[in-house]
Amino acid sequence: MIRGGSILSEKNKIALTTLNPAVRIIAEKIPKFYSFSMGFFVNTGSRDEDLKESGITHLIEHMLFKGTSRKSALEIVKMMESLGGAFDAYTTKENLIIITKFLSEHIGLVFELIAEILLESKIDSADLEKEKSVVLEEIKSSNDDPGDSVFELFFRTLLPDHALGRPIAGTIDSVKQMDAAHAKKRYKQLMNREMVIALSGNYDHDKIVDLAKQRFLTKHVLETKRKQPDYRLGKVAAQSRKEVSQVHCVFGTRGVEYAAPQHYLLSIMNTALGGGMSSRLFQGLREKDGLVYHVQSFIDFYCDCGVSGFYFICDKKNIPKVVRRLKTIFKEIDRQGFTKEEIDLAKTYLSGNLLLSLESSTSRMLRLAREAVYSKEIASVDDVVARINAVDENQINSITKEFFDTKQYTVTAVGPINSSEVKNMLDDLNG
Repeated sequence: MIRGGSILSEKNKIALTTLNPAVRIIAEKIPKFYSFSMGFFVNTGSRDEDLKESGITHLIEHMLFKGTSRKSALEIVKMMESLGGAFDAYTTKENLIIITKFLSEHIGLVFELIAEILLESKIDSADLEKEKSVVLEEIKSSNDDPGDSVFELFFRTLLPDHALGRPIAGTIDSVKQMDAAHAKKRYKQLMNREMVIALSGNYDHDKIVDLAKQRFLTKHVLETKRKQPDYRLGKVAAQSRKEVSQVHCVFGTRGVEYAAPQHYLLSIMNTALGGGMSSRLFQGLREKDGLVYHVQSFIDFYCDCGVSGFYFICDKKNIPKVVRRLKTIFKEIDRQGFTKEEIDLAKTYLSGNLLLSLESSTSRMLRLAREAVYSKEIASVDDVVARINAVDENQINSITKEFFDTKQYTVTAVGPINSSEVKNMLDDLNG
């Protein structure tokens, strides 16, 4: 574990530096690398937006690259490309994120460019209107994708009265209504939220701390007050689309927050259910009789809550067989639980993927950032593997009834199907 500005271990060389209540740096030194990965994680996302401004954080993320008080959008792009690295930004339900990967010699220039983008973006009215058009095309593209649409519908149905249930990019109506004055106001508020700067690779740690002090030491923090959501469990919804040949289905329920004691239990159980090719869902729905084209379980951890469930794609004629097979799978889990072999496989799968990800400085940086954003203490890789390995099948089976109660599942579908047919699916599963 790591606290304050101490080093976690000589082997990992992870350090946490707190500049002020608003800014923390979590950094891992890997001298053998020729490069570094660095990310800026601003503690605000789509869940922090009012209904009328849905998508404003995502739009501001786009605007960060449209010019600052000192550089045009073209100059920013040329500088990025001249350094020969990778630069990306995205918005989640809880964070606005900028990530980079460049050769170590460029870290000063890269840091300064990100700081300038974050602190000095212009949010020009003409550029905003053009970028709104880009975002609208992005929303339309997502709306055309049945896989994206079924998850948007699922979150809207599970969390209808909370911003977590709304799409990150907003809606066509909400984006069209956005103007430069409000975007500038939200931009200023956004840049005064808590922020984590995460690094992994070969870099000069003292130089990064000095640069951060120059740019962010006087940063004030606006407290992010978040309302915990109420789940609407056992609900159904459908988006009937005859032009889509297959049915896309999501079955989901509540989960737990990132820092919850059940985090690793639920992660392992989720993997055993549908996280790999040996999982119950993959074997039962795809391998045994080829009932589905695709099936996977999912789990989302947030700061104060979580969501878990599974998703599949199948021909409509197969739905009755899929539901019968699901019913059998869940009854077997309820009666007998998961076997030791299944849990051991899930543990190996999770820990193996974690260890393999360590070969990427970007994956290492993202792991550190998640720990810093969501936990009071930073777990080392050894800590995480030990926690995974400490779980046994008895612990997993003690929570199956809590998280695999099919009466608590909210179900959504997109394709040649209607709401009454989706309700029949859920009724049949619970019958």
